[in-house]
Amino acid sequence: MLKHATSLTVIGFVLFFLGLVSILLNFVGVDIFFLSWLYNYSVALSFAVRLFMIIGGVILIYVGQTDWSREEL
Repeated sequence: MLKHATSLTVIGFVLFFLGLVSILLNFVGVDIFFLSWLYNYSVALSFAVRLFMIIGGVILIYVGQTDWSREEL
């Protein structure tokens, strides 16, 4: 088991939640205040960063919840 598995899982859930809520709110026309700086670059980059937040969150959750000592090689 990883030493910081709980921390990875919590960070993963926060990234996933923020990315998902940010994309859903963006469809309505609202933006989370600390992610509004992304629109200064471009809309495509903003969407890509939010999508990577969701994917990165899922990856961190998976890595944090996997019991590596019981995995077969």
